[in-house]
Amino acid sequence: MNERSVGVKRSAAVVGFVVWALFATQALADGADLFAPSLEVGRALDARRALPLTAFYAKPDPAKPAEAGMLVRSEPATEYTLPPGVTATRILYHSRTAGGADVLASGVVLVPYGKPPKGGWPLLAWSHGTSGVARACAPSRMTTLFYNWEGLYEYVLLGYAVVATDYVGLGTEGRHAYLDMLSNGTDVIHSVPAARAAVPNLSKRWVVVGHSQGGLSSLGVATLESTAKDPDFLGTVSLAGASDVEEGLNGMLSARLPVLNGLLAFWIYGAKSVYPELDPASVLTEKALALYEKSVEDGCSAASGAFAAIPSDEMLKPGWEQNKYLRQFMERNRPGIKPMRGPLLLVGGGDDILFTESASLRVFQRLCDAGVAVQRNVYPGLGHDPLVLWFAAGSDRLDQGSLRRAAGPEQLSSEARNESMRRPFAGARPDRRSAGGASGFRHPFPRC
Repeated sequence: MNERSVGVKRSAAVVGFVVWALFATQALADGADLFAPSLEVGRALDARRALPLTAFYAKPDPAKPAEAGMLVRSEPATEYTLPPGVTATRILYHSRTAGGADVLASGVVLVPYGKPPKGGWPLLAWSHGTSGVARACAPSRMTTLFYNWEGLYEYVLLGYAVVATDYVGLGTEGRHAYLDMLSNGTDVIHSVPAARAAVPNLSKRWVVVGHSQGGLSSLGVATLESTAKDPDFLGTVSLAGASDVEEGLNGMLSARLPVLNGLLAFWIYGAKSVYPELDPASVLTEKALALYEKSVEDGCSAASGAFAAIPSDEMLKPGWEQNKYLRQFMERNRPGIKPMRGPLLLVGGGDDILFTESASLRVFQRLCDAGVAVQRNVYPGLGHDPLVLWFAAGSDRLDQGSLRRAAGPEQLSSEARNESMRRPFAGARPDRRSAGGASGFRHPFPRC
């Protein structure tokens, strides 16, 4: 078969994917649809996408501690509604809690259709947004992998292999450290060697892309990589996630939307996962505490819907912000307070009421002051969830080439460092020939 015929077949395959995607996007329009206006509606959402808990997620017997990132087991996964030709492998691997204890996490590796390029499939570590805090809320236990066409499958069709962690406590036993950027970032980092152990032909080099909770988690990855210094880590994309947790909470409270109450309950749960001494009764109202004890781990959208039954101003007790454990949690979740490794791309929507434009500006300025290679893109009119779909399908996604030159200023000549600072994300995309075309950044967004 000559090169021309291979190119024709590849082009036909790409066209076929695009056509199929147009129909699939309509059929799978739920996307990362967590919020529910009631318990009943939430239960229906959960049931529509749920997969059963199987023995795959159980601890091995006997359970033995192991190096973080060590693969425990893997299996082919055929239950997901994937684009044609894309393969999925479920993984179980060792990670670490906030206190450094050995723990298991699960996830999925998605591999594009076709022959891998030289050096293996470019690897993207996906960090998902809020899905809940119960074991059932693992994206790998959902037929849609939670995000499906809302910013996940698009990367596979662009030619990336994607490793998507569930985070500890989602799928596996243990508590989920919701909104703790370092705990969630740890799970992302350790998913990478586990993916390589489970699936052949994955590139050594990798990037992290995350949305919402995952956008904050991706900044946790950048923080951890400032000391880990993995030479194959190429950079971070944070979608609607560049904010101090405290500012995000203030945004939720200011919105006064009962449908967001579940996020507050999940946050208390996550803070207690990091600080077991935290007593939810000290910060939740009597009405909210009763719901918390009954519902916070009872489903995903169902839990979200349960908390929508009370007014937003009846969730937290007056003076909650003075609780010492919540103060410590909020302090450890301020991106840029600790050193971070660039390059970073912060992407936000001008109409995002959770991770606001002003909050991302403060994180951006903090990183600039610290000398981190960072670029910030803000798009007027886009809200929290539309942003992730737009970025995955839009013109400002990662462009052609290599992030090698921007992988870390300490590894670069002064000339190359200056170039990486000017163009921090000039190209984490796979080769155009195997992934289809895309243009790079066209707008005068601030960078430093």
